[in-house]
Amino acid sequence: MLLGKAVLGAVQLAIAVALYFGVLQYVPLIAEWLVQKELSEDPHDFLASKILSLANMAPTSDATFYMTYFAAHGVLHLGVVGALLWGARWANHAAVAVLSLFVVFQVVEWARMGGAMLLVLTAIDLAVIWLTVREHRQNQRKV
Repeated sequence: MLLGKAVLGAVQLAIAVALYFGVLQYVPLIAEWLVQKELSEDPHDFLASKILSLANMAPTSDATFYMTYFAAHGVLHLGVVGALLWGARWANHAAVAVLSLFVVFQVVEWARMGGAMLLVLTAIDLAVIWLTVREHRQNQRKV
């Protein structure tokens, strides 16, 4: 699970950097390119259709919120990995607390501004919280 957190953090930081350099406007084109072979074989492919749907939900306006979101989450996940590698037992608790605050903020932002992508990102955060709590409980049983 530690490797998964490290990969997630690195991917999130890479996304933040890509957003900084204006890649957001190309997301639908990149997604279309990635799934074109699959859709040519099966125009109703579930996964390919979902990828295109998500790509088209990417906001085309100001990307500052999403750049900040991914940068903060990437730093959080890599910080947790580093803290756990150095034996900090509190790291998972801190991650769950910070992610919970992110979830509350994202839900408030969604209620204020809308946007399906915020719901997708919130669902990902909730899944990470659940996985972190589950992993922590499993590790406690081993001790």
